[in-house]
Amino acid sequence: MDSGRPAARRVSWSALTIALLVALLAGCSDERSDAGGSTTTVKRASTTTASESSTSTTGVTTTTVAGDPVIDAYLAFWDMYLELGGTPPPFNAGGVTPRLEELTTGAEKAQLFEFLQKNAATGLVLRGEIEHSPTVASNDGSVAVVRDCLDDRIGVYRVADNSRVDTDDPARRLYTVSLRQEGGKWRVETVTTGPEPCTV
Repeated sequence: MDSGRPAARRVSWSALTIALLVALLAGCSDERSDAGGSTTTVKRASTTTASESSTSTTGVTTTTVAGDPVIDAYLAFWDMYLELGGTPPPFNAGGVTPRLEELTTGAEKAQLFEFLQKNAATGLVLRGEIEHSPTVASNDGSVAVVRDCLDDRIGVYRVADNSRVDTDDPARRLYTVSLRQEGGKWRVETVTTGPEPCTV
């Protein structure tokens, strides 16, 4: 985490679903979801990358190289989220589980499964797209950290009447995502974000 920033909060998919249910009862929400979404016709997330590296004053090398396996795995995670989050009920555990096993690990896999299952049970889907500007902040060969000033352009919709149940927040937010290499593949292990806006 950058010094001077408030401690990042752990994205909790189940907490988001509960918050969305409360918002549904209240008529609207003052928060957008903490992760991407789409319609059943998946929009590919828009990605801004550059084929270059830079070294900060702290000596940490950050990269935004298109084709970097860490960035590729990171973007594949969000593409999967867009697709699965936008799939209407009923929930298909047999189809979701292998997708999560391919691109997530640890607590993230369990939390995302629960989030998707609860959204389906309450008749909610995610629709929209995400604009990315990711950089690899660190990579020791087994754990990598990606930072992304992410523009989350999604909404939470009730399947029954196609009504939106959250409120749009146009600000970009800094996401810090940890990936772990397992079996020769990078998988998302944790997703955190802070409340303050960021710029690219």
